[in-house]
Formats: sequence, C-alpha cells, structure tokens
Amino acid sequence: MRARRAAAAGVLGAACVAWSAVPLGGTGGLGGALLAAAAACAALSTLRLLLSAPFHHDEYFGLVARAGRVLARMARGASWAEGAVVAVLVLEALHRSRPWHTAVLGAALLAYLLAVHLGESRSSVAVLRPQVPLLAAGLGLLVLGAGAAMLPAATGSAAGLMAVLAMLAAVMVGCLAVSR
Repeated sequence: MRARRAAAAGVLGAACVAWSAVPLGGTGGLGGALLAAAAACAALSTLRLLLSAPFHHDEYFGLVARAGRVLARMARGASWAEGAVVAVLVLEALHRSRPWHTAVLGAALLAYLLAVHLGESRSSVAVLRPQVPLLAAGLGLLVLGAGAAMLPAATGSAAGLMAVLAMLAAVMVGCLAVSR
C-alpha cells in the first residue's frame, strides 16, 4: 500500500515538473537549475514516502549503515513536496502567459499535494470528504480565473462581468472556508 501511494505521488510530481518545463526555451541557466531542483524535490518527496517506516539497519555494515541513516534522515527531514511546488510554480512563471496551461498545472499540483498528504498520513481518501466543497470551489475559481485570463482586455462588458463573477465566487469560497 505504501509503495502504491508513493508511486502515485511520484508520477504526479514528475508530471507536474514535466508540464511546467514544456516550453523551457529562453530561460537561460535559471530554467535548467529550477528544473533540476524541482525534479530533485519531487524525487526526494517520493523517497520520503517510501521511507516513512522506521529505518532498520544492521551494525555489521558500519559505514554503509551510517550513510543509509543519514540519507533516510535527510529524506524524512525536509518538506520536499513543498519545495517541488515552489520550483514548479517559478518555472511556470518564467513562461509566457498561457492561462489554460497554468490552470492544468494548478489542478495537477493540488492532486500531487493531496497524494503526498495521504501518503504521509497513511489515510484513506475518505478523510478528504469534509473538504470536498472547498476543493470543488477552489477548482471552480481556478477555471474561472483561467477563463478570465483568456478574455482579451478590450472585450468590455464580458471582462467586467467575469471580474464580478470571480469576486463573488472568491467571497463565497472565503465564507465557506471560514464556516468550516
């Protein structure tokens, strides 16, 4: 079960990293460094999920066992998933504005963070049931924001209506979050 959850989080993390780096041209060395950092954080996050059980070692191996303990402590100690999310978002910010691309990435990052959380807490998906209205509202805001960003600025009343709808939806999501 632990391996399946780690594999799911790993696949989602790799997909998010790959999706954010699709048009990597023109970013110079910063883009490559961020891509490497995002990939390393996603891989270490998956390793952290795999090493969530206590690390048992045999004293006969000495240096190898100590190196394994150091690696396990390093993998367990940091919040690698959050580092991967930050690196992926910065990579996405380096590209030209593509609202639909960013919206898909936002949904995938949400799924990645939920998979990592479920893997770390060893909980079932049913734990998220009380959060479904908030998750649905957040995804609705994501779609609404992407739709508003796709409208040209000169559309006048359509852009104004979209802005009012986005504001009302954000207020409703805020009220829903506070009432929980």
